Amino acid sequence: MPEPPPDIFHHDQSDLVDRTLGDFRLLRRLGVGGMAEVYLAEQISLRRSVAVKILREDAVSGKNNTLLQRFEQEARAAGGLSHSNIVQVYMIGQADNLHYIVQEYVQGQNLSQWIKRNGPPDFLTGLKWMKNVAAALSAASDAGIVHRDIKPENIMLTRGEVAKVTDFGLAQLNEVSNKMNLTQAGTTMGTPWYMSPEQIQGEKLNHHTDQYSFGVSCYHMFAGQPPFPGKNSVSVAVQHLKEEAKPLFCHRRDLPEAMCRTIHRMMEKRPEDRFTTPEDLQEALAKLDHEPLNPTMADTSSVWGWVRSSLPSPLAAVIAILLCGIIGVSVGQGIFQPIGLHIKDAEFTPEDTAAQQYARAILNPGNPAAWTAVFEKFPQTDEALWARLHLGLHYLTTTPSAPEESGNTFQTLIQQASLTPTEHREVLFLAYLGRALAAEDQGNLKYRDELVQTMLATDFATEMSATVMQGPGVLQEYRDRLKEGLGI
Repeated sequence: MPEPPPDIFHHDQSDLVDRTLGDFRLLRRLGVGGMAEVYLAEQISLRRSVAVKILREDAVSGKNNTLLQRFEQEARAAGGLSHSNIVQVYMIGQADNLHYIVQEYVQGQNLSQWIKRNGPPDFLTGLKWMKNVAAALSAASDAGIVHRDIKPENIMLTRGEVAKVTDFGLAQLNEVSNKMNLTQAGTTMGTPWYMSPEQIQGEKLNHHTDQYSFGVSCYHMFAGQPPFPGKNSVSVAVQHLKEEAKPLFCHRRDLPEAMCRTIHRMMEKRPEDRFTTPEDLQEALAKLDHEPLNPTMADTSSVWGWVRSSLPSPLAAVIAILLCGIIGVSVGQGIFQPIGLHIKDAEFTPEDTAAQQYARAILNPGNPAAWTAVFEKFPQTDEALWARLHLGLHYLTTTPSAPEESGNTFQTLIQQASLTPTEHREVLFLAYLGRALAAEDQGNLKYRDELVQTMLATDFATEMSATVMQGPGVLQEYRDRLKEGLGI
């Protein structure tokens, strides 16, 4: 597993939880970023939940007030934006040595987390999110703001699955009078896997830069992996500058070709080859509403849909005819006998990155070898944890089920996620749910009750009592059943 983040505040997290900063009482840590930690907080006067982003103490000490300038600039830039698809910034403050921004609390998950749990979205869902983000970037462009760090992690999805852009920490105001030089002292602006060629080369940026990063994020969303996954930031940067991405249609043959063309245009190397204005991009997305899916790939919800999705359409047609003929003759002659078939799990060669290996597993969800390959090839990654979770669920939902294998898989996952319980609280909660369900399937009700009473109902009381739970449907249903039994 990755090493836990350093204690960037030079004191325990418990020192900040329950601490009051002005009108805000910190409740729990939500996440750790490059220059700040984010806490869920209560605004005491209005009795509402907010997110408080607290700058690292070492970031504002003596020598590094450039980062403080960036932090304050985020508040000024985002605070001036009011749009339904932008996370609203309320205020900036300081208490003792802590500098913080207070912003809207979005109950949900970011796009990266959604993809890890659910795999790539269907066409219409992805299109809806694209429209949401495009509207946000258009509003930012109208205000003279370039986000500079559009990526799946900075696209929040509400519980109603509306996309909101967050973290204008790298925003650069285009107004010359307010422009500051924030690229010195080795500061890295943006994330290499989503950076535009002009950003990599240090050229002047505008809305075309965000459009490129947005296009790369859309490619990742639909393909399940970035177009240039690379082994390190340097190799990725070179690919952004010189190489063309593999056609998105090769990853998702169910998508309308017009959608694939739109995303590839957003990712053009030269800014002038992309959509001229944010409004042009919005118009192009609006035209996709009634685009038909590829008929040979549209249905992947059934076994036959999966077969069609895995074969070139001419071959699928030939096999369909042969299967129909064989079944028809067999039934007609009364000679059809059920035959037990064992299909050997396919071997999965290692990919270059955990994201690629995980994307391959998503496309082969019914094959245990696909999930196993992720944590065997890339054991020290978040993808490894989520792959093991999916493997445990596979053993539970396969026919016949394998609760013992499932229980062992979830137990291993619990041990691994427990090494970094704060960073992986979510997957740890789901792992305990899965372990309890496996014990129930095994008939070991005593152990199930022990897990429920000693862990789920105590350590994870917040997650158990939440109105809405994010996670695989099987575990959502089981959580709700336990919740009802506990009278929560």
